[in-house]
Amino acid sequence: MKTAMTAILRAGVAAAVLTLASAGASAAGSNLTATLHGAGMFTASGGAFGPGNSVTPGVWEATYDSNTFLAFCLQPTVALNASNNHYGSAAFAASDSIKRLYEGYYTSSVANLATSYAAAQAFQLALWELNNDNGNLLGGALKFKNLNNAIVLNANTMLGTALGSGAIHNTFNYTSLSSAGVGSVSQNLLSVSAVPEAQTWAMLVAGLGLLGFMRRRQA
Repeated sequence: MKTAMTAILRAGVAAAVLTLASAGASAAGSNLTATLHGAGMFTASGGAFGPGNSVTPGVWEATYDSNTFLAFCLQPTVALNASNNHYGSAAFAASDSIKRLYEGYYTSSVANLATSYAAAQAFQLALWELNNDNGNLLGGALKFKNLNNAIVLNANTMLGTALGSGAIHNTFNYTSLSSAGVGSVSQNLLSVSAVPEAQTWAMLVAGLGLLGFMRRRQA
């Protein structure tokens, strides 16, 4: 996400993220806000998905009514379009490496934004690499000169986990947000929700069974 895009992004993300609260809705109204937690970073010449560019990794923290949720950028070279406020949601077919990234770091390092802005930046860099590039921060389209920067080093560690052979537990549902407006191009975003644990489903089934039993007793 080039730094020149920031103004467009701040306006456009408010339109996109509403889909998580109401799929396919039109994002209008002053009660929708979004904040980008991130900072610009320079890359080697020829990197950053283009020569001599910088990137602004981070996470969008969006609020609609009383609901707050996070979203990451999937397309670093595409700006969110502020003039198009119609977005649709769809299931995102996450690769095994993206699943390992989320399962390994999202809850522990990213979800608590109060203490993890830098971790969110590293997470975004890793996600860009996995979704758009070759998984190597020292080569390819998104290329840094070295790993001396703490955020780049952390992203490289995350990539090692994501590209490894660790078990995948399928603990998240993945949702992509994409522009639905005619004649408009806008960046896609990714958000996740936790899959209920088996114990939660068991309690729900047991509760429904108890309700059915009580209704039969009353009858």
